[in-house]
Amino acid sequence: MSERERSQAGPSVPCRIGDHPAWLLALVGLLAWQAWMTLGLFGTERPWDRLLDDEPIVSGRHPLHLYHGLLGARTLRERGTMSCFDPAFHAGYPKTPVFDAGSRPAELLLALAGGRYRPAVYKVGHALLCLLVPVVLFLAARGVGLGRATACLACALGLLVWWGGPCQSALLAGDSDLLLASMMVLGQASFLIRYHLAPGPLSLAGVVFTGLVGWFAHPLLFVLLLPLFLVYYLSVGARHQLPWHYPLLGGLLAAIAANFFWLGDWVAYWWIRVPLRLDSPLLLHRTLRTVWEAPLWGGPLDRALACLLVLAGSVGVFLYNGACQRATARLLGLAWAGFLALAVLGIAWEPVGRLGAAHLLVPALFFATVPAAHALGRTSDALRTWAGTFLAPVVLVAGALGIAYVQVPELVRTPAESLQRPRPFEIGLGPERTRVVEALLAHTNEEARILWEEQKDGPSSRWTALLPLLTGRSFVGGLGPDADIEHLTSGLVDQHLAGKPLREQTDAQLRDYCRRYNVGWVVCWSPAARARFARWADAELATEIPGEETGHLFKLRRKPSFALTGSARWLSADARRILLSDAVPGPLGDEAEGQVVLSLHYQEGMRVTPSRVRIERAVGPEDPIPFVRLRLSEPVGRIMITWK
Repeated sequence: MSERERSQAGPSVPCRIGDHPAWLLALVGLLAWQAWMTLGLFGTERPWDRLLDDEPIVSGRHPLHLYHGLLGARTLRERGTMSCFDPAFHAGYPKTPVFDAGSRPAELLLALAGGRYRPAVYKVGHALLCLLVPVVLFLAARGVGLGRATACLACALGLLVWWGGPCQSALLAGDSDLLLASMMVLGQASFLIRYHLAPGPLSLAGVVFTGLVGWFAHPLLFVLLLPLFLVYYLSVGARHQLPWHYPLLGGLLAAIAANFFWLGDWVAYWWIRVPLRLDSPLLLHRTLRTVWEAPLWGGPLDRALACLLVLAGSVGVFLYNGACQRATARLLGLAWAGFLALAVLGIAWEPVGRLGAAHLLVPALFFATVPAAHALGRTSDALRTWAGTFLAPVVLVAGALGIAYVQVPELVRTPAESLQRPRPFEIGLGPERTRVVEALLAHTNEEARILWEEQKDGPSSRWTALLPLLTGRSFVGGLGPDADIEHLTSGLVDQHLAGKPLREQTDAQLRDYCRRYNVGWVVCWSPAARARFARWADAELATEIPGEETGHLFKLRRKPSFALTGSARWLSADARRILLSDAVPGPLGDEAEGQVVLSLHYQEGMRVTPSRVRIERAVGPEDPIPFVRLRLSEPVGRIMITWK
């Protein structure tokens, strides 16, 4: 870096000390600590074995990401797209980028691994994500012109954020796409600044790479920052010649264009989301105190760290602005301030919260680490100059920690322990879930679906998304109680069946529902649901499922059939194709003459062979999604339905 560039960047420490190569040893130490903590995510006993075995992570939405990752990986290898039609849940639904956006990293990893069910690959991918964090933080700090010492400080602050409450909760919940995109959007901002201060192929490559990965991981995050990036470009672009502009704009467009193979589906299938109610008012009970005490912020030390980053980041932005780096100050300052404001709005206003805005606290804190490190570095420099020794900042920090440990030991001791071992993932089904799988294998078959009760206040794990892989059965319910798309509103959630209170439904309505979705068994967990099906004459208790929460498996006294009108034998169904045999249309003179209506949701793009059979939608008042109708003039021995 030239002297002119150093004066523009405004280094936080003198070159002799702050840029000494010995600081790279501190970076190595941070990398080693990050590797140790990452290994701790996979348990305290034999973490290497837990990392590399094929037992899945069952914490949060990780099972859902693994399941959709497998479907998307197979489809990507076979057809070059990550969207497919999955008949294993809710009578069929389109697996697209709109539902379960967090599965995209898993889809890419499993596609590279051959498109097979490999939980070990999924776990290794998360380990690599954790190891990427200090590298991105250090490069981001260096990109805006900070010296090695201050860059190490920014890296340390970022790792404290990573292992703090908000990021730990996001990591365990399965919000890996948000975490990865938060790293990439910070990296792209820093490389844009670097490309302005010192244009070159490396900074340009950094801009393109972070954009490519970031748009793949979480496009909405990059859409939110597009106005800021545009303002920055307009601010600094006038100082450069055309050869500076063409590679930058071309690289940014190329990063977006490389994601067109799935972004098109993301736009095309946005309509399947459950509509948001924008008329919801701001929650009146969300006072400043209740917002501050929201669990999203983490523990007391997490709140203290957030306050430090916000205050120091504000000072850092002021220092950048005073050093004639107004564009840099605007980009970094408005980024973390904007994300923080959206996070608070997501806590206070339900429609914004449903979009996941509250989780934008994570990128807000990451963006604040760079200007905060700049401010703390300048403060350390001033303190060292005043005291006449480079040990002064070390003594000050050590003294502050010592006083805190004496005055409030619990406040320091508990976080210190968490910085030695993180909260681990829950890996493997365990005995209770294994008993559930064994009960389903013993008492059900593939002739009908299983209605699975879900509870919004129940277990947070989405391990039931793996049930089709573990049992070979199909289900109504099991992908999660939060209905993000219309297809998932047909299940049994919080004693509501297809959105209607279960207790108010008559036996005839239950009978019609189970015929429409070809339900042969019901798994109940709540006392109210168990009592309702126990009173129904068409249901008999097949077995109890013991565990922390006892479940009841009911068998329904009905003849199972996937054909609602006419007749057909259901041979097999997966994300590749659905096979039927012995299809016979309804009799002459009947309302169903010349057609077979299946208990299967229709999706635009469905194809059927042989060609003499026509496929169309069968719209009914009971379901917001139409079913499949096959038009045939005579019996057909074999029918295959695919989706394009």
